[in-house]
Amino acid sequence: MRAIKANVLLAAVLLITLATGCTKSSAPLNSANVMFVNGCLAASSVSVKANNTNVDGASSIGFLTGSAYKYVTAGNGVNLTFYLDYAGTPFTNRTVNLAAPNHYSVFIGGSVASPLYVFATDDLTPPSKGNAKVRFVNLSPDNINETVTANDSIILQGVNLNNVSAFQQLRAGKYALGMFDPANADATTTTDSTEILAGKIYTILLTGSQLYTGASDLTLSFINNN
Repeated sequence: MRAIKANVLLAAVLLITLATGCTKSSAPLNSANVMFVNGCLAASSVSVKANNTNVDGASSIGFLTGSAYKYVTAGNGVNLTFYLDYAGTPFTNRTVNLAAPNHYSVFIGGSVASPLYVFATDDLTPPSKGNAKVRFVNLSPDNINETVTANDSIILQGVNLNNVSAFQQLRAGKYALGMFDPANADATTTTDSTEILAGKIYTILLTGSQLYTGASDLTLSFINNN
């Protein structure tokens, strides 16, 4: 009887081991991870296609929001096209090279009439203990040369129109992040005091224009990368 029970137990362990060994990743083969971010004035909601095929999960992306990372088949010459949901028409696109299993971000900015398109490779290695990682992308159509401050201390300079900075480390804590252009006294904006968490990775968008007010005014907003 003991031998039978032992054999039954061994068989159960083998079945569990086999089942565990056969578990597959949810990521499709040869896929890259791409986040799509909408910072484009008057684009209230957008969707994305890769080589004329809808990107799963990259639809109805509202202004100042991102899709989180979505799987896109890797390869050279992948055409990523943004569509205006309210019109159902394409309004900006670019052909890019994607390598599996890398992470990328695609930002649209400017305005619907004159869209900006920024493509970046994302380094998601964790920050050192007690720190976060931050980067800044300039999507404003105002041709601003962005200088960035944290609690009034300059942490970055020279983020020009349609560009994204590299990630840099910032000690975790509460910060009011600000932006100004040394050559344009009217080009300035500041966030409320915001908790920057250790271990997190953030992208801070500069969007909007001095010509407008409200959500379309110059604004700094956060996208979480992890």
